[in-house]
Amino acid sequence: MSKCDRLKEKFYTVRQYDNDTVFLEMVESHIGTGSVVLDLGAGAGRKFLHDLKNKVGPTGQIVGADFDSRVLENPLIHRGVVLNGPSLPFRNCTFDVVFTRYVLEHVNEPEQFLAEVFRVLKPGGSFFFLTPNKWHYVCIAARCTSGRFHEFYNRRRGREETDTFPTVYRLNTRSALRRYLKKAGFVEKELRMRECCPNYLMLARPLFLMGVAYERLVNSTKLLAGLRVNILGQFVKTDTFGQSL
Repeated sequence: MSKCDRLKEKFYTVRQYDNDTVFLEMVESHIGTGSVVLDLGAGAGRKFLHDLKNKVGPTGQIVGADFDSRVLENPLIHRGVVLNGPSLPFRNCTFDVVFTRYVLEHVNEPEQFLAEVFRVLKPGGSFFFLTPNKWHYVCIAARCTSGRFHEFYNRRRGREETDTFPTVYRLNTRSALRRYLKKAGFVEKELRMRECCPNYLMLARPLFLMGVAYERLVNSTKLLAGLRVNILGQFVKTDTFGQSL
């Protein structure tokens, strides 16, 4: 175990250093036996581990969709679908829940993307997302550096080059999310900002400690919530009478 790993255990509990855990709790709270769920951007199923297949039981289904053909081998889903364009290859009102994890930062056409998510959701269905905040130092650094640097840095962190994708950050502020989701027809249920353990700075002890200090600062007051690392949200598709369920 490295010095940074030991510091991580000293300063943080699992929920504090892992926003994936908090996000999964949000998604799971709206999934039950018989639910039909779309994991949009599911990938190979190596980075975001979950047991949603058991959660939906024998009558439900977890579908994974991605441009990456490795989604066909994802062990966390019942069925993988390879995307080849902006339209989702599903019928209207198919899913009870659609969720995305670290996908929105790559979306070039927010209106078209959200219109498709809205279309495939059932009335009263929920769209959940976990995405970086455009104004966090990690995203600011990403916008100031090249794709090659991102690949190099992620290799140092143990991440494959094939898992590094171009980012545009068009859906990565609270105001942008609210504006585009409202236009698509969604109703906001929850939108929260979370700063967690500075996982991006675990390459060196001094960097990590600087990240800890930043985390303590932005979590100390709601006034600095806009500088926290992640945006987590739940937005609901209105039913045929214009009401959310």
